[in-house]
Amino acid sequence: MDIPLELSFHNVEPSDALKASVQAHVDKLEQFHDHIIGCRVAIEMPHKSQKASGNPPDVHIVVRVPGKEIVVSREYNHGGHKKAATDAYAVLDEAFLVAQKQLKDYRRVSHGDVKHKGEPRGVISEL
Repeated sequence: MDIPLELSFHNVEPSDALKASVQAHVDKLEQFHDHIIGCRVAIEMPHKSQKASGNPPDVHIVVRVPGKEIVVSREYNHGGHKKAATDAYAVLDEAFLVAQKQLKDYRRVSHGDVKHKGEPRGVISEL
């Protein structure tokens, strides 16, 4: 990466284990694209609650590659999800899986591995 990882925590106590997990996920993303310019990850707790298990954090990921920014957000408290992840690590895993899929798709498109339906080619000779 050209720009070092930007990691921020909002209403969440930063921990070395969480930082290491994010770094491991970012390192894994670098295997799926030739040139990642930078990555920004924000982990935030939208509501401070005494009940930690019922309040999963929101995770926002922005991966910058040449020609595109891939943005992934996981916000469980706002969507009314019934099967929501309950801890920060599970939310991170899911968010980075989505980012990985989008990065793979973008790489295939940018390398020409995906066929595009273009305009039909031909010449009209007579009407």
